[in-house]
Amino acid sequence: MAPAFCSQLARSHDVSPVGTAAEAAHWLLIEDPSPWGAAAVEDADWFAEVQAALAHWHDSVPGLRVQLIRRGLDACDTPNRRRCIAVRAGERPGLREWSLSGYEELAALPVPQAFQAPASTEDPPDPLVLTCVNGRRDACCAKWGRPVARAATDTASDAAWQTSHLGGHRFAPTAVVLPHGTHYAWLRPDDMPDLLAAHRTGHIYDLDRVRGAVHRRRPVQAACLALRKRLGHTALGAVRGEIEATRDERWAVRVQAEGTSWTAQVRQEPHGASFPHSCESDEAKPALAWRVDWEGAGPPDA
Repeated sequence: MAPAFCSQLARSHDVSPVGTAAEAAHWLLIEDPSPWGAAAVEDADWFAEVQAALAHWHDSVPGLRVQLIRRGLDACDTPNRRRCIAVRAGERPGLREWSLSGYEELAALPVPQAFQAPASTEDPPDPLVLTCVNGRRDACCAKWGRPVARAATDTASDAAWQTSHLGGHRFAPTAVVLPHGTHYAWLRPDDMPDLLAAHRTGHIYDLDRVRGAVHRRRPVQAACLALRKRLGHTALGAVRGEIEATRDERWAVRVQAEGTSWTAQVRQEPHGASFPHSCESDEAKPALAWRVDWEGAGPPDA
């Protein structure tokens, strides 16, 4: 029998998750334990009350992504309170949290200022694992995301959240670990203890299922992952990259590890047959993969 879900189709077509992470350096997480619609934030009952504030924050904060989070349906983490968490992802992580009595208090929060605060000199914040379970957006996220979310909760209840659409249903179950911002594909429930343990000790879990780091653009995600795999580096801060030049959908990306820099030429190219990228669509789309070519000798193999 042919695969029925887009996540199964992607795996059967040997689609690469590399360089497919969300691109968002700033994350605003709003606790909402109600059932979510396909457009979770816009469909929320309280959205009209804070619409102007959210629009202002999107204008003021580059790379802002708003996610709904919950531990489960119908119950807040703290009775009669709503948690709101601002997270700056990347090498200068930051986290600020508020406890609200109602959604009408959202509009008064100093969200842009929270993202601009200096990075803490203390230990980085403990990792938060956000697993997409938004079945109204795509069936794969509910079918496979919910068991992974439950496993994360069983492993570390304070760190685990269900979340609304993260993008890339074909990579479900998909989850992002903040504040570093590592975005994963095709997780399994039994991965969660090792995944959380890795991040708590400052490492990435299973490079073969990493989509990228959300605070980087996708060509940089691809180049950094290629370098990590070549050198065998899993430490969160071991590899950095930036775009040096762009021309005709090709990117020159400078990547660095252990004090040494290399330049990669990065582009996308077709990979395999077309297939529907969402359970909600019958439209077959081409699969693309990032190609990373090193200038000169390139980095050594691990």
